[in-house]
Formats: sequence, structure tokens, C-alpha cells
Amino acid sequence: MEDPDPGAPAALQTHCLVRARIAIVTTKQPGTNPRMRKNADALAAAGHDVHVLYAYNTAWADETDAALFQRAPWNHTRIGGHPQHDKLRHFKSRAVRKCAGWLGWTDLEFCPSLTSYLRKLREWNPQLVIGHNPGTLPILTQWATITGIPVLFDAEDHHSGEYPDGSAEQHKVKAFEGRHLPLLRSITAASPLIGEAYQDRFPHLQVTTINNAFDAALQPDFQPLNTGPLKLVWFSQVIGLDRGIQDVLSHLRHIPELPLEITLIGTCDEPTRRTLEQCLTSEKHCLHWHAPCSEPDLMDLVAQHHVGLAIEAKPNANRAICRTNKLYTYPLCGCWTLASRTPAQVQFYQEHPELGETLELNDGVTWTKRLTDLASSLETLPDHRKTAWSLATERLNWETESQKLLTLVDEMLAS
Repeated sequence: MEDPDPGAPAALQTHCLVRARIAIVTTKQPGTNPRMRKNADALAAAGHDVHVLYAYNTAWADETDAALFQRAPWNHTRIGGHPQHDKLRHFKSRAVRKCAGWLGWTDLEFCPSLTSYLRKLREWNPQLVIGHNPGTLPILTQWATITGIPVLFDAEDHHSGEYPDGSAEQHKVKAFEGRHLPLLRSITAASPLIGEAYQDRFPHLQVTTINNAFDAALQPDFQPLNTGPLKLVWFSQVIGLDRGIQDVLSHLRHIPELPLEITLIGTCDEPTRRTLEQCLTSEKHCLHWHAPCSEPDLMDLVAQHHVGLAIEAKPNANRAICRTNKLYTYPLCGCWTLASRTPAQVQFYQEHPELGETLELNDGVTWTKRLTDLASSLETLPDHRKTAWSLATERLNWETESQKLLTLVDEMLAS
């Protein structure tokens, strides 16, 4: 093993005690998984040799992946084929998944290319394997059993809580987690409440909370925006009708004379777009659409708005306890945040009242009053937004959060 680069920044040198080969496995594409990419970037910056094994999921992420790979400080290998570039393996992967679902073989249903992942790990022989997404659990448990090498699972979500209580899907994921997580020793969680949920169910686990922040290096210049109209923004990979957007848009009918611009960023099908556009009844309320974009472009776009929306409609158990990256993106871009009241978001804004406030999603009176108040205080709102922007610069960023990951990895490699 090599010594750390003497020219590296001191903050990184402290985490380069052991330069190791680290494999990150995911059943998603890097372009759809910012958290996985941030982990890979942080570990590579700390001097580790990082190799990402990923699988194809969606066509729109191909272009994003290509741009990422040009600048990524880590290596990558696609597993399980591609519908255009590796059709045979892709067909085989889809067939295995479907057959496994029929036969109740959940390991292969969740990870149809399980043997290919394990084969690649054997070729590369990493000293630590980190898994993202539930489909990587059988990779981690089999690899740990075969080799005794340490493994780590990242719980970005409370995965069994992503489905309705009592549903077949929830039962399947609970049983899947119940078979694999007892075989692990350590996980990371993307919010304190997700960590508590897994700790309650699996008390033996060492759980480290690593919040879903973004790089301070991506922070755009602060935009004062002290003239109207009031501009709101919301983003996700996919714009759907189960996220509370139409609730907020419908509240706007009570303030038809208030000029507003609302930007929605993400992939959206035509029926969803028509439904959301029909929620608006005033010509003074303008809805703008923007396709998914790279993280630097996303930050620049979000920074052009006064208010970021962090909303959840009828949140499932997972949505109730997760801290989405919106909570960190909006202050990084200098936005004041209006968030719906979920346990995780109430907890977050109790900890950080300088960043925004929580409202009951179905309370149209309160929403319209707050939007009216914000629109009438555009000259003073920049002060609050600048406070949020500064706090993100100082503490609420990935550079701060990633130190927990680097410390944990050092401990696991040394054990």
C-alpha cells in the first residue's frame, strides 16, 4: 500500500493512512445516483483506488453518464449489458429478472447480474466493497462470506418503507433485507431517522448517518433577486403526481393577482404535464419546464429562484423519514425553502431554522399567506437567503459530510 501524496491538502491526508482498492457496486446508473457519485469522488480524492460497477437503467442517463465518466476520478464498468451497445447481455439480464420474479428467487430478481458482479470483484480483488441500492445486498453478503473482506451498505432510503404498509412489495423487501442485513456489520444512512429505523430493526448494526448534501464546490454565486415576480422551483429526476406539486399549484387559485413563476425540473410525460398545467387558473402564474441536467447546471438554474419547494404528498414511511437532497441544494443555491411537514423535515428545520420553514401541505390558507408575504418582501428576502447560502458554504455541504465516510472507511480498512 502506498503513502498519501505529500502534496495533497491536509484535510485529505488525514484520511489517506491506508490507500486501498475500493469497489462501489450499484444496480443503477451513475447518472441517476448522485449520492453514489459523491461517495466515489470523496474516496478517490482521499487517495483510494475506486472502481464503480453499475448497471443500465434508463436511456436518459446515458448522456449524463458519458459526461460524468470524462471527468470522474474513478474507474467504471457496466454490468449486465445495454439495450443498444450490449444487447445479448441486456436481454439475458431482463430474462433472469423476470424468471426470478416468477420463481420467488429474490436475490436474482433484485440483482439479475449477481454472478457477473461477483466475477468482476474476484478479478479486481478490492479491499473494501460498498453497496448502493437494495439490489447490491446479495453481492455484499456473498462477497463477505466468500472472502471475509469488509463490506458496507449505504441506505439512502428506508427501502421497505417505500411501499404501502402490508403490500406484497413491502413484505418482499422486508424479507429480503431480513435475510441479508443480519450478515452485515456496518451501514451508512442518509438521514438520522432512516438510521434509527434500521437500528431499531437490526440492533447489531453500526449505523453512521451521512446526510445527503452537495459539494460546496458546486455552489453558484449568490443572486440577490430583489425584484419580482416571486420565483419558485422544484426538481427531481421524474416529475410525478404523487409528490405534492399539484397541491401547491392548486392553492394558487386563492391568489390569482399575485405574479408567480414556478419552474419544475425533471422528466415529465405529457399526461402529467397537462394535469399540472390545469391546476393553474391565473394568467399571472407561469409554469416553466426544464429537463434533467447536470449538477453544475442544476445549481445555476436553482439559484435563479427565490424559493425552493421540498414537498411530499401523503408520504410513505420512507418519505416521512428521509432528508432529500433538496434540503441541502436549496440553501447551497441561496433559496429560502418551503417544506411540507414530515417528521424528517420538521426535525431538519428545527435544527436549522435559518434555512426555511415547514407548512402543512393541505393548508391552502397558510401557503397562500406565506407566498404573499414573501412576494411583498423581495427587498429584505435576500438577507434571509444569503444567510442560508452562507450556512451551506460553511457546514451543510458534502465536504463536511464526507469526512464521516472517510473516517468510517479508514476504521473498516484498519480492522
